[in-house]
Amino acid sequence: MTDRLRDWWFLHCSRTRLARLLRAERRRLDAELAGWLPEASATVRRRVLAAIDDDRRA
Repeated sequence: MTDRLRDWWFLHCSRTRLARLLRAERRRLDAELAGWLPEASATVRRRVLAAIDDDRRA
C-alpha cells in the first residue's frame, strides 16, 4: 500500500511542484535578462536553452 501511494505521489505531486519551480525560475531569469542589453540577453537565453536541450538528449 505504501509503495503504491509513494509511486502515485511521485507521479502526480513531485513533478507538478518541480515543473512549477522550473517555470518560476525561468520567469525570474527572463525578467533579470530583460534588464540587460537586448542582444546580450538573447545570447544568454540561447546558451541556456541549448544547454537544457543537450541535457535532455544525454
